[in-house]
Amino acid sequence: MNIYTLPAVIALTINFSMALLVLLDNPQRTLNRWFASFVFLFALWNISEIIILNSAQYEKALFGAQILYRVIFLIPAFFLIIAYLFPRPGKGFAGKTWFQVLVLAIPIVILAFSFPDFKIILLPISTLKNIYYYRIQISLNPFFLLLMSVAFGYMGWGTIILAEKLKHARTIRERNQIRFLLVGVLSIFLIYIFVNTVHGYLGKTFSFYFFSTLLTLFISFFFFSAIMQSKFFTLSRLITGGITYTLLSSIVLAIYFIIVRGMSESLSSFFKIDSLLLQATLIFVLIILIHPFETRIERVIDRLLYREIYTYRRRFVAFSRELVPYLSRDVLFKKIVRFLKEVFNVHYVLVFLKDEQTGDYKLWNRKRLSFSLEADHPLIRKLFKSRSGLEFFEFDQTQLSQKARDFFEKFGIILLLPLISESELLGFFALSAKRRKKPFSQEEIEILSIFSNEMAITYTRNRAIDRVREEERLQSRIERLAALGQLTAGVAHEIRNPLNTIATSAETLLKRKLGDDSKNELHSYILEEANRLNNILTDFLKLSRIRQPHIKPVNLNNLLEKIEFEVQNRIDSTIQFSVINHVENPLIYADSDLLQQVLINLCFNAVDAILDRMKKEPKLDGRLKLQVQKFSKKLQFTVEDNGVGIPSENRDAIFNPFFTTKPEGTGLGLSISHNIVEMMGGKLDFESANGRTVFRVILPENKESKSGKN
Repeated sequence: MNIYTLPAVIALTINFSMALLVLLDNPQRTLNRWFASFVFLFALWNISEIIILNSAQYEKALFGAQILYRVIFLIPAFFLIIAYLFPRPGKGFAGKTWFQVLVLAIPIVILAFSFPDFKIILLPISTLKNIYYYRIQISLNPFFLLLMSVAFGYMGWGTIILAEKLKHARTIRERNQIRFLLVGVLSIFLIYIFVNTVHGYLGKTFSFYFFSTLLTLFISFFFFSAIMQSKFFTLSRLITGGITYTLLSSIVLAIYFIIVRGMSESLSSFFKIDSLLLQATLIFVLIILIHPFETRIERVIDRLLYREIYTYRRRFVAFSRELVPYLSRDVLFKKIVRFLKEVFNVHYVLVFLKDEQTGDYKLWNRKRLSFSLEADHPLIRKLFKSRSGLEFFEFDQTQLSQKARDFFEKFGIILLLPLISESELLGFFALSAKRRKKPFSQEEIEILSIFSNEMAITYTRNRAIDRVREEERLQSRIERLAALGQLTAGVAHEIRNPLNTIATSAETLLKRKLGDDSKNELHSYILEEANRLNNILTDFLKLSRIRQPHIKPVNLNNLLEKIEFEVQNRIDSTIQFSVINHVENPLIYADSDLLQQVLINLCFNAVDAILDRMKKEPKLDGRLKLQVQKFSKKLQFTVEDNGVGIPSENRDAIFNPFFTTKPEGTGLGLSISHNIVEMMGGKLDFESANGRTVFRVILPENKESKSGKN
C-alpha cells in the first residue's frame, strides 16, 4: 500500500462511518436505508480507487476499474430515489418498491449489455512504477451514450424533484436539508464532469490524479457535514462517538502511512521480518497512545461544529442567573422579550399567557391590540403535543380563522415556543423572522426549545410564590378582621359592665326614695364606673393612636436609672430588683419615652406576677431583673421574674387587646407594648415556665431603626 492511497483511505473511513451512523440511527426507516446505501456506494468508489492504486499488475487494476465504472453510473439512480424520499416521502408511486427497483434496473441492465466493453482506461503514474489511475473515456458507443443519457436524465430528474420540494417546504429545517443535499450532490456531479472533461489539458497524469483525489475528499466531507451540521437524521445519541471514531480512524490511518509503514520497513530490513502481524501491532499501539486525547478531540470538534450553540449557551446561563430572584410576571416577561430580541435579532416576540379565569391564551402587554386563542384551539393542542419549538408553517393553516391568519401574518410569526409545566400549557412565545431575513437554524430551534422549558420552570416558580403571597395576604386580612372582631367584642364587654352598674344605680335613684347615705353610695358607684369607662377609652386610644417613634441618641445609663426609680417606688423589700447593663457604649438610638413605657410596663407586670405567687408562697423571695445586652448589631432588653408564670393555654393570647387575667386590668398593656416595639423596628417575645418568665425586647442598635413623624 503506497502513499498515493492515503486520500482514498481517509475518504473510505469517513464515508463508511457516516453510512453506518445513518443506518444504525433508524434501520426501519426507508430513507435511512437508501441514504446509507448511497453513502456506501461512495465508500465502494473509494475501495475501487484503493485497489487500482495498489495493483502492481494491470489485470488487478482493471478489476478495480470495472467496479468503479459500475458505481459511477449507479450513483444517479440512488440520487433520484433519495430525491423522492427526502426529507419526507412524496405521495403516489415514489414510495413504491416497484418504482425503486425499476429506477435501479435500467442502468444495471445497460451495464450488463455493455460488459466487458467499459469505457474506462488506466493511466500509469509516471513518478512510480506499476501504479495506475483511472479515467472515463468518452465514446460514441451506443451503450455508453445510453448510460450517459440515463445518468444525466436521473440527475436532472432528481434536481427538479428537489427544487419543487424546496418551493413547497413548510419548515426551515426541511428547506435547509433540501438545499444542502441539492447543492452538494450537484456540486459533486459537476466537479466530476469538469475534472474528467479537462483531463487532456492537465498535462500529466499526476495532475489529474491530484484533482480527482481532491474530489474524493470533497465527497466524504460533504456527507460528513450534511449529517453532522444539517442534521438530516436524529443522530444525537451517536453523533459524538461517530465524530470521534471517524476522526481518530482517519488520524490512525494517516499515521499508518506516514510512520507505521516506515517503521515496519525499517524493522523488516533490520530484522529481516516482513509480517502483517507486526504492522497490526504497531497500529494497535498507536491507537492506545491516541485514546487519552479522545475527550479533548470531541470537545474541539463540538466547539467547531456548534460554535453558535456554545455562544447561546453562555448567554442563556448568564441570563438564567438574572432570573434567580423572584420577579413579577410583567418584569419577568419584559426581560425575556428583550433578551430574545437582542440575542436572535428578531422583529417581534409576542407572549401569550393562559388566563386563569377563562382558560384562553391571551396576548400579553399589547395595550392597543387584543387577541386570544381558545383553550381547545387546534394550535394550542398542537403546541402542547409538540412540547418543543414548533415552526408556524408546520401547523395546518386551514385550521386558523381568517382573523388569526391575518394576525400572525401581520407580525411575520414563523416560530412558536410553548411554556409547558407538567401537564399544563402556561402560554407560548411567538417569534417573527430575523431582521436580515436569515432563517432559524435547527440548532437555534433546539436551544430555544430548551430555553422555553427553563422559562416555564421560572414562571411556574414565580406563580407559586405569587399564590403563597396572596394566601398570606388573605390570611393576614382574615387575622386582622378576627383581631378587629375580638377587639370590638373586648371593648363592648369592658364598657357593658360599667354601663350596667351606672344604669342600675341611676334607676335605683329614680325609682326609690333613699336616704342621703344610700344616695351618696350610688353616686359614688356612678362616678367610679364613669372613671373606669374613661380609663378604658384612654387605653384604647393609646392602642389605636400610638405615635410614630422619634429615633435619636439616648443615654442608656440615664434611661435605666429612670426605670429603676419608678419600679423601686412600686415594690417593697420583699422583692429584689436588679438592673444589669452589659453594653459598654452608653449611647444608643431609640425613642426614650416609648422604650421607657414598654420596659416599665413589663416590669410592673412582672411585679404583679411575683406578688400573685407570694400570696400562695408567703416565704418566697421575689426576684426581678432587668438586663441589657448587645449582639449581632442588636440591643436586647430582658425582663426576668420568678412569679407565677403564664399558663400554657394563655400564651397565644397575651398580646391580644383586652386579654387579661387581672380583675382590674384592661388587657391593653402588653398589646400596646407589642405595637410600640414593632413600630421601632424591633421584636417582643417571651418564654415562660412555672416560677420563671422572661420577656425580651430586641431593637436595632443603629440609626436605621424605623422612625417617623407625628
